[in-house]
Amino acid sequence: MSTPSLSSARAFTLGGIVLTAVSLAGGLPASVSAKGSDQDRTVKVYKKVAAATVLIASAPVSGSRAFGGPINGVGAGVLLDGQGFILTTAHVIEAATSVMVVFHDGTRAQAEVVGSDPVTDVALLRVALPKGQRVTAELGDSDGVEIGQEVLAVGHPFGLGYALSTGIVSGFMPLPETSATFQDHLIQISAPINPGNSGGPLVNAEGQVIGLTSAILAGAQNIGFAIPINTARMVAAELRTNGRVIRPWLGIRGKLVSDEVMALFALPLVKGLLISEIAAGSPAEKAGLQTGTLPVAINGESWLLGGDILVSVNGQEVRTSEQYLKVVKKLEVGRIVELGIMREGRLHRISVMVEERPLLPSGASQPKGPERVDFKPLDWTSPERGPARCAGGAHADFSAPCRSFGASTSSHPQSPSPSSKEQVCSFHNLESSRTSLSFWNGPCHPYRQSRDTEHSMIREL
Repeated sequence: MSTPSLSSARAFTLGGIVLTAVSLAGGLPASVSAKGSDQDRTVKVYKKVAAATVLIASAPVSGSRAFGGPINGVGAGVLLDGQGFILTTAHVIEAATSVMVVFHDGTRAQAEVVGSDPVTDVALLRVALPKGQRVTAELGDSDGVEIGQEVLAVGHPFGLGYALSTGIVSGFMPLPETSATFQDHLIQISAPINPGNSGGPLVNAEGQVIGLTSAILAGAQNIGFAIPINTARMVAAELRTNGRVIRPWLGIRGKLVSDEVMALFALPLVKGLLISEIAAGSPAEKAGLQTGTLPVAINGESWLLGGDILVSVNGQEVRTSEQYLKVVKKLEVGRIVELGIMREGRLHRISVMVEERPLLPSGASQPKGPERVDFKPLDWTSPERGPARCAGGAHADFSAPCRSFGASTSSHPQSPSPSSKEQVCSFHNLESSRTSLSFWNGPCHPYRQSRDTEHSMIREL
């Protein structure tokens, strides 16, 4: 708050009083002064970002602005450059017969859809810029985003006009599972977003775009998600060049083996991608990769055991989703890659020709917008406290000193005799100087092997 107005208002009084008034104004608590400074900065950031944000309306449009109902085909976009390219979300223009863009000054223009990618929910438009439109968005680096940092979201909630909401980065969340497993994470934010915000910019405190607001968690308050701008920028570049995104495809889907699963089911002493599904006609199927056959549930999470475990791609380890993403992104369509596969206790090296991943089939699961997204909350129940269930309904207690399915806890347990209606699994612990392993005996053991075999695998890898 400036002081001249205060001093001028008191100009008719004694000079000492004037000086005192100015002194008091200049001596406001630091917190009040800082708050004013933050507000000024927020206003400046909003003006900067709003000028590069557009309203997008795709026909046909349904819904009612007056009553705040969902408006299909209304969202926002980010003006990328002086050539008229606009970044938005794919669901905003999905199945649109025409797309209208409204600029900050109210100017309207018909937009061309350059391309759309349903996997990442990113779309690229192009318009003829109105005369005098020179403001474009400043893109930041989403790889540097951290939990707790301040963010601002600009959009057109319910098509009512420009609006700003503020919050923080509250977390990160994987994209909904599609045939493109292990896509980059979404940025989770506390800034309130609504239908009409989709495709609008999520910016940092400097006004740099770090994401495109895309989804909300149904039934929750202030849990929204944004597509990282680095992902959107990469997709936009491909859409601009090819009109589509060309992705490498192996045709496998699975889950990364966790420490708990590896110990509980006596998997080989390596981590990797436990293959649970192989697409028909895919490179993986042609190469003879194998899926699991034994369904098991742990804390409500389904696993399919007994299949191949992918441990490396072209010699690079695959132990985390980040490693998997890194190696898969480097694959080139038409090139042969070498997969390291653990099967029946042995490491196999299999050559596979990388193909272009086909488009998502009709009705396949894919990211959707804030209007209808219903993300499933993560189950944070500790594995040590919950039950595991083998096919047939048997349960194991993680908290017990000896993990068992009712089998003997002696050092040489006998495999139980399963009934015709129930498949029973048994466990016992084997102590060693290096680690405590949980071996699984019985008819539903997916990876039967000796301790010597396990140690030889470590050496072989």
